[in-house]
Amino acid sequence: MRVTQNYSIQRLLHQINRSRERISTLQRDLATGKQINQISDAPDKIETVLRYRTMLKFNHRFEENIENALDFMHFSSKTLDDAANILATVKQLAVQGADSTSDDEFDAFVKQLDELLQEMVNLGNTKFKDRYIFGGTNVSTAPFTLAADGSQVIENPHGIDGKLQVELGQGKIDPYNVTGQEAFKKNVDVFQTLIDLRDAFKNRDTAAITGLIDQVDQAMDQVLQRNASLGAKINRYQLLLDQYHSEDVRLEAFLSSVEDTDLPRAITDLNKEQTALETALRVLAQTVNISLVDFIR
Repeated sequence: MRVTQNYSIQRLLHQINRSRERISTLQRDLATGKQINQISDAPDKIETVLRYRTMLKFNHRFEENIENALDFMHFSSKTLDDAANILATVKQLAVQGADSTSDDEFDAFVKQLDELLQEMVNLGNTKFKDRYIFGGTNVSTAPFTLAADGSQVIENPHGIDGKLQVELGQGKIDPYNVTGQEAFKKNVDVFQTLIDLRDAFKNRDTAAITGLIDQVDQAMDQVLQRNASLGAKINRYQLLLDQYHSEDVRLEAFLSSVEDTDLPRAITDLNKEQTALETALRVLAQTVNISLVDFIR
């Protein structure tokens, strides 16, 4: 009889321990909202879960890279718009000035062109988050310096044509900046065009002024073409970013289906386990009392 009772007690103790472990697991799942908190929780699913978590981690890194590059490119595009607007104003002045006859008119045009030249240099030295956007890879040094006498614009001797790179995906590196060389120097020297036009006004040389109108157009086309290319790249990056976001939704939905706690079910299971534990404890108490009586007899 005692052997049978001892066996019953051992079985009840095992059941009680199992219920306590299960209750602890369910309470943890309800607290964290996750049913997979460690490898032992679901060894058959953990490999897939870890792979998807890694994919999400990489996606988030690439998304941050793309967003930073997009911010930089949007700011660069706005600056190129401003440069094109300055050149449009310069062309208007050139067209008007070609018919000038009085010294006062010529002097007024010279003054305006000096101001526009300074504005253009300032645009060339525009910063975004403490980085010169047209400095190439030399982002800490101003790419352009206007000589004190206004006779020339000197570019950074360390170069303004370096390409900034961004990691768009695993093994996918892409340049994303417009360099100072591309925007202001490539086919037409934008700054020198403004200097030559200003000097033509200083010299009252209407023939030279007329001849420079076409060069101003070329300078404007150069800036607009660079901005158009940049716009196409912005669209491509935005599309890629949207694709990453869509993939994130899919990955997160899968992880949620595997990891997330089914709250109604977990609460029901917890109540069942607590009831089972209470029942087992009562039965154990009764069994121990009976065993003690038998021992006394």
